[in-house]
Amino acid sequence: MAAAPPKHTAVFAKLLARNLLERGYSEETIFRGTAFDASLLSEKAPIADAADVLNFMEQAEVLTKNDLFGFQLAQGQDIRGLGLVCFVGLAAPNLAGFLVNYARYARVVSDVLEVDVSKLPETGTVSWNYSVPANVRRRQHIEYSSTLFLNTLRHYSATHLIPQRVCFGHLRRDNIAPLEAFYGCEISFGEDHNSFEFTASELELPLISADEQLLKVLQGYGDQVLAEKSREVPGLVFEVERIIADLLSSGAATLDTVAAKLGMSPRSLSRKLAAEGTSFFRVLEDLRKSLSKTYLRDSDLVLAEIAFLLGYSGLSSFNDAFKRWTGYSPGQYRTT
Repeated sequence: MAAAPPKHTAVFAKLLARNLLERGYSEETIFRGTAFDASLLSEKAPIADAADVLNFMEQAEVLTKNDLFGFQLAQGQDIRGLGLVCFVGLAAPNLAGFLVNYARYARVVSDVLEVDVSKLPETGTVSWNYSVPANVRRRQHIEYSSTLFLNTLRHYSATHLIPQRVCFGHLRRDNIAPLEAFYGCEISFGEDHNSFEFTASELELPLISADEQLLKVLQGYGDQVLAEKSREVPGLVFEVERIIADLLSSGAATLDTVAAKLGMSPRSLSRKLAAEGTSFFRVLEDLRKSLSKTYLRDSDLVLAEIAFLLGYSGLSSFNDAFKRWTGYSPGQYRTT
């Protein structure tokens, strides 16, 4: 029996749906083609499959025809809607305490959000990633939540905090200036992680919400929640996609290699994927197709570089595959 897909808070999806309603979109239009329906609007603390949550905001970009949708939606908002994971951070004495607590209790609201503060003392860097397959688009969600995150830090430190550096894992080639104006620094896209970098003095900034007694209570409750929360083992297709994504550019994304990394024989892996209604080749093709569209749409990578990143031996192989998937050559798709 396949394991349940990993979950993620759908609080932001709920706020997004309400915003679209206020803009005049109908419920039918907002939820069409998504994993959600109008019941999301009345849920108190919604949780859903992580991929569905991330995709919901990507579909809002398509609906509104605005590739800055997530960033603009976040203006003036903060992340208190996340509940415990935010409030336990806000009760900390300073900015560093907020970041450490946020990293510690992120699993309360997400099976896929991984926050790393191990470099905080040395470089002032907090980084995060979503452990979802590479073909799950997340640009809008990341730009939305990151903007909320910085809004929160600015408000509760009573400063116009400007990171020393901002990195995002996703690609963006248009409309970068508005983002950099808000963050106050240059942003690096296409990195292997998302991150903020702060100075040592910024990490010591006191929070106006600090409360030592409340912090102890919330930490105790948070530890209890984490102790009771058992992380679901990711489904097989999810794991295969992740391993393929890591191996693509090296040309080593083969059935034998992936099976070995999963500790099983190629025949056993093929049989289990068939039971899931798919195959290794289909997973590989679907991932390549999704990534190729992202590279063509959101980056200035030349076609030969994209072919390499997707694990093709040459540009012609990539051209043939892309035309089979879409009916267009990569160059035609990029210009449409």
